[in-house]
Amino acid sequence: MGKRMRLLFLNHNYRYLGTYERAWNLARGLARRGHQVTLMTVSRQHRWKPTWSIASGVRVAEMPNLGQNYSGEGYGPLDNLLRCLHALAHHYDIIHMFDHKPNASFPGFVGRLRGARLIADWADWWGGPGGINDVPKRRVPAIGRFEEWWEVRSKLWADGVVTISTVLRQRALDAGVPPDRVVHIPNGAATDLIRCIPVHEARQRLGVPLDRKIIGFLGMGQGDMEIVMPAIRQLPDVWLMVIGPKNPRVFHQAQSFGIADRLWQTDFVPDEELSWYLACADVMCLPLTDRAANRGRLPGKLMYYMAAGRPTVASPVGDVADLIRKYKAGLLATDSDQFAEAIRLLLNDAMLREELGRNARRAAETDLNWERRVEELEAFYWRILSLN
Repeated sequence: MGKRMRLLFLNHNYRYLGTYERAWNLARGLARRGHQVTLMTVSRQHRWKPTWSIASGVRVAEMPNLGQNYSGEGYGPLDNLLRCLHALAHHYDIIHMFDHKPNASFPGFVGRLRGARLIADWADWWGGPGGINDVPKRRVPAIGRFEEWWEVRSKLWADGVVTISTVLRQRALDAGVPPDRVVHIPNGAATDLIRCIPVHEARQRLGVPLDRKIIGFLGMGQGDMEIVMPAIRQLPDVWLMVIGPKNPRVFHQAQSFGIADRLWQTDFVPDEELSWYLACADVMCLPLTDRAANRGRLPGKLMYYMAAGRPTVASPVGDVADLIRKYKAGLLATDSDQFAEAIRLLLNDAMLREELGRNARRAAETDLNWERRVEELEAFYWRILSLN
């Protein structure tokens, strides 16, 4: 439509963590299209003061982390106060709230007083049985009850809802959100960040034996390692590479399954180096138990796997199953035995492994690219702005 929108993105967790990646990729894409974008997230370093910077044309505010980890992310009192004051002092056309946590939603409703339209992003299934908050103990149980109510209510009170998965889209419709105010926009693939590198080239660069068989897994969250570790135990010559900060819990899990001597935890890997580590793997894995939290999400790690041109062995849960089938980007496995069988098949069949990897990269470059997701989101914003 030729007009530049003023956009405020509210992310509830730390910079470079979780939903931030979704917010960031959408924000920088919209900035490239000429829109004025401010992204608020939480600082890892600063407890008492905000810091501002410009990255890829996006104004990024890292808010103070005082109280961020108390009973769940998003409850920092200083963070919430400063965001609300900012939303009250500035006029935005759209405020995009990345989920329902207080620091991602309360300032949005404050900003509505200045005329902003509110977009609620639904990227995870939080409340109810099997949701992220369905844990045995909470330090403050009342917060869990509040979030179960607010997760849905904040979507109903928003002007538009963006869902990461088809499951959450249906949940929004079932809750009563009008169909013309809901759009399904999954995560995209950052093909500008993740390059497709030959295995031998990556291993030579990182000093990894060329003949080693490696199954890769990115990050610590959104994966149930108790599914894949018994599979690795059945494959005595296969290593498990976990890309991300070293975690004692993962090491102890590997010990309990007898594969600690074949576990490679890379430690933190910066974005500019991530392609090299992904390329070290012959096959990637995405194990997920069948619960509401996993059916509702679309793990961003799958997009990284596909951008890297690696086939994935995944659990047939939620939209993950549909993507693997549609783009012929890997194999599906329902339990540890099937994971072992699928991994063995791919490791023994180089032609199949390469074909599935090529399919994955092709999909990442076309249908699943972030630029297409940005176009869809921009069109949805214009639609919401045009509604009464």
